Order: sequence, then structure tokens, then C-alpha cells
Amino acid sequence: MFKYYLIKNLRNVMFLFWSLVFPLALMTAMYVTFGDVYDMINSIDPHKTVIVAEDDSEFTLGFEEIIRSMADESSDEHYFDLQEGLTREEAEEKIKANEIETMFVVSDGSIEVFLSNDHSATAAVVSQSVANTYRNKYEVIMDALETDPQAAMRIMADSGEMKEYTKSREDAFAGDPNVYSWYFYSSFVMGIFFNATGGAAIVSDLKADVSCEAMRFSASPEKKSKMLVCSFLARLIPALAICGIHLIVMRMIFNVDMGSDPLNLILFTIAANIFSISFGIVCGLIFKGTLENRANKTTAVLMLSVFLSGEMINTLPGTIEKVCPIINDINPATVMNLAFYRMALFDQPLDFYTNMAKIVGASIVFIIIGTIILRREKYASL
Repeated sequence: MFKYYLIKNLRNVMFLFWSLVFPLALMTAMYVTFGDVYDMINSIDPHKTVIVAEDDSEFTLGFEEIIRSMADESSDEHYFDLQEGLTREEAEEKIKANEIETMFVVSDGSIEVFLSNDHSATAAVVSQSVANTYRNKYEVIMDALETDPQAAMRIMADSGEMKEYTKSREDAFAGDPNVYSWYFYSSFVMGIFFNATGGAAIVSDLKADVSCEAMRFSASPEKKSKMLVCSFLARLIPALAICGIHLIVMRMIFNVDMGSDPLNLILFTIAANIFSISFGIVCGLIFKGTLENRANKTTAVLMLSVFLSGEMINTLPGTIEKVCPIINDINPATVMNLAFYRMALFDQPLDFYTNMAKIVGASIVFIIIGTIILRREKYASL
């Protein structure tokens, strides 16, 4: 039965187009159009920055020294245009007015990074990288002081090296600050999300009032649970194979950075595909009509979700966050986009796993609902 469903799915031209061909076509168009934009106009230019020091601890003074060295116009690592003499209230007003891009609030052992609403992806990556690197290296220094003071002195002497962590197109931090990477990520996620139409097809496979094929299977002695598992896996396995093709093309041909943790990448790919198919099952159960009608209505939901996630306008999620943030929290495409984006570009595992928890939790709920309804479907006659 699994083989039957698998062959049936692979012969579905629309599945192959939306899941495989269409995302690759979008990525290719993006690469041809913007492939060299980063090198031409998006190099790391100094961005306006302010430091708010909440104490005069060694930790705070050391960070201020690092930022000042990176704001030195004569330095090869001139990444910040430091604005000095501002109180926290004044700096917050300038952040809100988009007059500065980055604000560091530093106290003993703590660095908070605040960004303006229209900050560039480069500013976000550089500032977060500097803060994380300093914090981590400072912890190493403090640990070394307790066990080997001479080793601590050597680390402090090499503290200038942390500026290397902000160089563009280096492997020192987890992500490439190319703002157009967002479009590659969202195209990849869109391909995954379109597998929801396969979930709607599973409903057609098993509901006798939707298709003649399901009517025949309902009259067979096969268990509904077995049919459901076979139909689900027949959609999931090809979807994962297609994702593998997308990832290889993105990495080897389009040179898109996908983070430094392959396990998280695998986790995301599997979870996102399971979520998409299970989401499609629920859509197929909610919508009425033939398989074609259910698939068309599901596709309309996917298109709206993908649009709101920033596939066409990458600043749209930020605008929605200011007006109605709950939309971002419940929009599946946005949640998956942000999970992938944070995994690839930022060393913020908590944010990534928070989004993954939403995806996995919703998948479990959808699968339970779909299984209960499809297994218990009864018919007076067939």
C-alpha cells in the first residue's frame, strides 16, 4: 500500500511543480538578479551605535574599549559610528526615531543589544556577533584567572582578535549577513509549506465521501491506521528528498549560508515537513467539496500565509509585528521562516527552539485531530 501511495504521489505533476520546481525557479531568479548585490552595495559600512554603560565594572569598561577600537576611522575594522554622551532615555528615543541603528546596554556580565525598526541585517549580525564574542571570551578570561592567571593574561593580550569575528564572508560567526538570504530561506520554507496540499490529498485517500478510490479502500479489510501511516509517509519521504535537493543547490550553487549546526538543519527540515502535511490534513477536513476544491482552498491559505511571512516584501513581518504581533505568532510560514533564519544567521538557540516548539506542538495537535477523525469516519452505505 505504501508503494501504491508513493507512486501516485510521484506522478502528481502539481506536487513536483510547487514543491520542487517553483522554489528552485524563484531562487534562480533571485540569484541571477541579486547575486552580486552584496559585494556591490551591502558591504559592512559603519552604522550608528551608542553604548549605555550602567556601571563602571571591568566587564563594561572592556566592552566600551572594544567598541571604540571598532569605531576608529583609521582602523581596518571600522564597523561602528559611535555616538557618545547619550543617556539611556536619549538613546532609546533615537532608536525609536531610527536615528541610530544599534544600542548596547552594558552592565557587569550583561550586554543587551537593541536595534532600530529599520535596521539592516548586517547591523544585526555584526552587533550580536560582537556582543556574543566579547561575553564568551570574557567568561573564558574569568575562568582562566581562577586556574591559570598567566593563561588569562595571554587571552587578554589577544582580545583584539575578537574584531575578526565581524568580518564579512568569514566563517567566524554562524551566518552571512547578506540581507537577500531571507528570500532564499523563505523560498525554501515556501516549498516545504506547499506540501500541505499533500496533506489535503491524504484526506481524499481516506474519506469515502471525497473520492471513489477512498470508497474502495474503506470497503477493504485494511486498517484505517495502516492506510493513514502509508499515505502520510508516501508524502513525507519525497518531500524530505526534495528538501535535500534544495539545500544542496542553495549551498553549492547559490552559496547561501545555512548555519553551522547540521543537526538543527535536519531537525528543522523534518519537523517543518511533518507540520506542513499535518496542517494540510486539517485543511482538507475543514474544507468541503471535491479533492480539487479542497486543494484549491488549501493553496489559497498557503499563499496568504506565505505573503504575510515576507516572501514578496521582506519587511512585512516587521511591520506586522508593530501593528498586530499575534499574526506573526500564529502564521505558520512566518514561524518557520524565523526559525530557519535564526538557526542560520544567529547564535540564539533559545529563539530557534522556541519556534521549533511551536511547529512540533502544532504538528502533534494536527496529527491527533486528523487521526481521530479519519479513523472513526463511519458511513451508512458505500
